[in-house]
Amino acid sequence: MELGRIVLEKIVGDHNVFVRYVDKDDAEPMRQYINKISKEQTFIMFQGEQITSEEEQEYVVGAVKKLQDGTMVKILLFVDGKVAGIAEVSLGIRTHSHVGELGLSLDSEVRGKGLGRLLLETTIQEAIKELKGLRMIELSVFDMNDIAINLYKSYGFKEVARIPEKIHYKGKYVDDVIMILKI
Repeated sequence: MELGRIVLEKIVGDHNVFVRYVDKDDAEPMRQYINKISKEQTFIMFQGEQITSEEEQEYVVGAVKKLQDGTMVKILLFVDGKVAGIAEVSLGIRTHSHVGELGLSLDSEVRGKGLGRLLLETTIQEAIKELKGLRMIELSVFDMNDIAINLYKSYGFKEVARIPEKIHYKGKYVDDVIMILKI
């Protein structure tokens, strides 16, 4: 996989949109993005915490290594030149090396425009092309995140498990929904 390679370019409404692979110079825009959505306390693991530049640089170095090793696809969505979404499929190890774990997030400013589906489709297509041995994609989603659950179902994901109260979110314990897509 070529770092920084553009996978898709198009106009969506009034917006210039492109999707590309992560590059080693993406730590700062990725940090700004994740810190912004963390403050929103949306349905992600980060709930207000702020990532430092050093932490994000270390993360990007690891992601680049996985990309180069062929064990991860990490895609950035840009809207009008700004990071507006991040998605990845990362292969498991050993007995799980045929299973890719999907993570996807989208900036609140661009939700409802079809960009979540665009990012999901592009990421899965790239994962199928680039991740050798991939047979299944798994994801985890907050049970009250109906928009995401419906998006995943519309793409063919099936709910296979529900772990009661696994997630502590805004003072409550909520179920974690596990979904899979067989490739």
